[in-house]
Amino acid sequence: MTTLNHIGQRLAASLLAAKQWETANNRELLHAQKVNIVGAGGALTAAYEQLRNAAENTEEHLLLQNAIKRFYRQLFVTRDDALIRTSGNELAVELTLAGYIPNDSLLRSQLDTISGLAVEHYKAYELLQKRRSLASDKTTSWVLDTLAVQVESILNDHRRDTAFIDFAYSYLMMLIPEEAITSRMRTEDYSAALYAAIHKSLLKSDTAVIRTTLLMRYGVSIKHLEEYVTYNKQIDNLLVSPQVDTLLHIVDRQGAPLRIIRRMIEDRADFAELLPRREAFLDAFEKQVNTEYSRIGKRINRAIIRSVIFLIITKFLIGIAIEVPYDIWAHGKIGWQPLLINLLFPPFYMIALRLTHTLPGFANTSALIDRADTMLYGERVVLMKKQLADRGYGPIFSAIYAVTSLVIFGAVMWVLLLLGFSLVHIAIFLVFISAASFLGFRLSRLIRELEVVRSSSNGMTFVRDLIYLPFVVVGRWMSDKYSKLNIVTIILDMLIELPLKTVLRLVRQWGAFIDDRKDRIT
Repeated sequence: MTTLNHIGQRLAASLLAAKQWETANNRELLHAQKVNIVGAGGALTAAYEQLRNAAENTEEHLLLQNAIKRFYRQLFVTRDDALIRTSGNELAVELTLAGYIPNDSLLRSQLDTISGLAVEHYKAYELLQKRRSLASDKTTSWVLDTLAVQVESILNDHRRDTAFIDFAYSYLMMLIPEEAITSRMRTEDYSAALYAAIHKSLLKSDTAVIRTTLLMRYGVSIKHLEEYVTYNKQIDNLLVSPQVDTLLHIVDRQGAPLRIIRRMIEDRADFAELLPRREAFLDAFEKQVNTEYSRIGKRINRAIIRSVIFLIITKFLIGIAIEVPYDIWAHGKIGWQPLLINLLFPPFYMIALRLTHTLPGFANTSALIDRADTMLYGERVVLMKKQLADRGYGPIFSAIYAVTSLVIFGAVMWVLLLLGFSLVHIAIFLVFISAASFLGFRLSRLIRELEVVRSSSNGMTFVRDLIYLPFVVVGRWMSDKYSKLNIVTIILDMLIELPLKTVLRLVRQWGAFIDDRKDRIT
């Protein structure tokens, strides 16, 4: 088949519509009134945001959304109605000074829309705070999630992402038969579960994005509070359901060609026009695959740097808070050898892990091209149930794995005891080496996301996996706990961000007051 199939035709039509909207919008922006931001503290604010983002260690495309969420979390605590009604202006100042958006890129109408959204969400926030039947932290999370995502979508257009999500959803709905996953879910719940899995796997969306897009998909507004509460409860239950987890693993395994297509949509302005020309498209697809291999290598290197900074910042704070006081209390002096090993070994360990990661080869590229060809120009393909099932290895392998993990942990502790580590130092070392292992594992997943043909293990990778996988498991458990209570970011928010931004806001207000006084002098 050499012509686009029906889901390919819908993708091309959606992207052409998005391109037409972008062209019309850009033409309109040329004559619209822009907002120019002038204020003190830009360099300081931008530097703090770099530190804050390194400590949070989240996906790059979620940083703006998270900054918006922090802004409104602090603003809602003040319960200042007047400030909330004009919050779009102050948010624009903070995001511009922090370097999230360029100056003279926002319109007055956008800021008015943002302020209106803030007022709507704050009203809901106040009403939900009074409900004793609902946990305050949960309802606050709901409100801040939907507000932050909606505000971010005003600042950045996501029509291309929406077109891609609809395409991926249509393809995977055909590929993954509902009855192979579960027979107990309603069709609409299965649809929402697949939608959430696609967002998590292919767009790296967080709970806030998934929550907001599902609410918008079902036409639920915060203005209708009872419906908003009901649907949010259902979404919370859905996101922790085993069906979403199962679908997430399947989408991960089948998602490599979809990820390449998404990057083509982002990189090529002529993508929609290229789609109907099969040979030209597949040639461009192959070039994009090779570009992605190079891009992934660079992205891993950047992520290594960010992760090393994250580990050093966290270890420095832990050292000041725990290790140094413990050494002085228990031994009357600072134990420099354990302190320095705990500080330096995890970053160097992460760099060593990077050296063991290799990019996919030609066989994987050929397989990706075949998948894309079938996806866009072929007939319907359905995965068989055995292709969807996880492989089982039996209790013997699990027992050997458990024993091996205990031996590895025991060997590491024995070596540390020989180096003069106390139990406190050993615990801190294991925490940080587990964190570094999990961060390194997440980076290796970037390569796996582009693999259709899995690379074979060699001696080096076998030894690496054998040694570091037990630490990965512990690191993942810690990461889940840490994401719920990130002590470092709480300290930064309370001791630095809140005072810093309060002072800078007062400085800007004082500057505006002085300018007004100068204008009154005749």
